[in-house]
Amino acid sequence: MDELRALRVYHAGHDPLQRARERSLSSQEGIEIALATPLEWSGEMPLTGPDVAEPFEVIRLAVDRAGDVNRHRYAEPQRPREIIERLRPNILDIHEEPFSVAAHQWLEAAPPDLPVVMYAAQNVDKRYPPPFTYYERRAFERVSAIYPCSRQAAAVVRGKGFAGLIDVLDLGFDSDIFFRGGQAIEDDELVLAFVGRLVPEKGVTDAVRILAAIQRVRRARLIVVGEGPERGRALDLASALGVADHVEIHSWRQPSELGVLYRRSHVVLVPSVPTTTWTEQFGRVIVEAQASGAVVVGYATGAIPEVAGSAAVLVRPGDVRALVDAVLWLARDAAAFASKRAAGLRLSRARTWKSIAARHASLYRRVADGRIERRHLPRSPRTRRGIARAEFGESAQTTAGMRPFALPVLRTGGVAAAALARLIDAFAELDAPFRIRRHFRKLERC
Repeated sequence: MDELRALRVYHAGHDPLQRARERSLSSQEGIEIALATPLEWSGEMPLTGPDVAEPFEVIRLAVDRAGDVNRHRYAEPQRPREIIERLRPNILDIHEEPFSVAAHQWLEAAPPDLPVVMYAAQNVDKRYPPPFTYYERRAFERVSAIYPCSRQAAAVVRGKGFAGLIDVLDLGFDSDIFFRGGQAIEDDELVLAFVGRLVPEKGVTDAVRILAAIQRVRRARLIVVGEGPERGRALDLASALGVADHVEIHSWRQPSELGVLYRRSHVVLVPSVPTTTWTEQFGRVIVEAQASGAVVVGYATGAIPEVAGSAAVLVRPGDVRALVDAVLWLARDAAAFASKRAAGLRLSRARTWKSIAARHASLYRRVADGRIERRHLPRSPRTRRGIARAEFGESAQTTAGMRPFALPVLRTGGVAAAALARLIDAFAELDAPFRIRRHFRKLERC
């Protein structure tokens, strides 16, 4: 196939700052890209870049529930089909979770002979209620390939019954923005950085505690970038611990400004801890920090160990004292710091968006050429999960266990919840009759 036309559907593509993958894909020889994205979006990171002329077509569509990643839906149901008919792509790339409402809409609009690939980041083997369990099941039957961002997410989709090709593609970084800094552990001031949402599970208060402990033995500074409800608590804690003058908290910054911060930082802290429904799915800050020459120190939870690799220093979740010891070890041992820093830079070589796009384009070609064979998977969910573990390793675990329920009422336990859970699991293994789809469409609006 000489020219491959790919239509990508991606909610975050609303923001020009989030289109690095599309730009890199469009630069691949023989690949033509079009991007369908919401007209408006209200995510957790309100910072957006200025609208720019892209080397590909950007199609903006009205959505309901803008900002709701998995439940937003395109407001004009006929538009996906119209766009596919106009563009006549060789491949449809749905950068949404298989269980999401938007993914279901686009799959319904796609002709049966149009090859489809899909993204997955969910690394927790959650049990979803109808209609989402049905959407997921239908997606697994229809899609040719899935490109998860982690092996944990790959284990989830395989364990749930996806029999097609799974190709794990990291989230990349822009090498023009994130590149090696000149930081050295012998610098007069040790700079710690924390970048992320300021919510309890991200651990910004642990970062403040680490600074306070380090400050007793060495001059140090903590630079925080992010927004959220923990901002005030972090500042109050810094004052109580006597380090308020050594803490800077900034709102979200442009990628170019983050690049400067990472090149200034010696250690980037990733103290994320799991909740009942979530654990770290990737950690893009890890990739960007390592590419900039900083060393990552954090908790070994979710996908962090997979993404950070041996270039990071990771400890048991919640063990602040161990994090302090890890930072002190790097601060006192120049050889150890240099070794971890070099390992991070080596990892980064394969994680530029150019490298990721080359692999993504190769996936497109394999699927478009029909070079995909579906595996035979047993109907037993337990057996499938065993196969998934052998292929990709364990999926992630939350504080509620390995297979939490998406509905809060089911996480409370009890006889009724257990019975409903069994019903949900059984339903997930069935092919829902066509006639009940209209009822699911009513449910998703609830």
